[in-house]
Amino acid sequence: MARGARVRGVERRAFGTHEIAHTHNGQVDVRLTRAGVRDLRDELRSDARIDLRGPGFDWILIRVRNAADVKRAVELLRYAMRAAGGTVTASRGSAARRRARTRQR
Repeated sequence: MARGARVRGVERRAFGTHEIAHTHNGQVDVRLTRAGVRDLRDELRSDARIDLRGPGFDWILIRVRNAADVKRAVELLRYAMRAAGGTVTASRGSAARRRARTRQR
């Protein structure tokens, strides 16, 4: 998934005060909210790349192995951001990276 973090236009950012996703070992954990998991349950269950944590959980696990998997993870990440009530801005260039580093300090 480290490769996915280098995709042009993708930037690691804080999203409010709540974490909505993180990566580890070729997998992405995404917080869809309980209502989101409930609404998408059948769709999520039918996707072999996705593991549901169990009843009442708001996180899902997505296995990422190829470009199609990354695309699916991004779709679900966008859903998670909408569910969290936020918007996404993409920025590029060294000035944007400096601003992001300044905000993280």
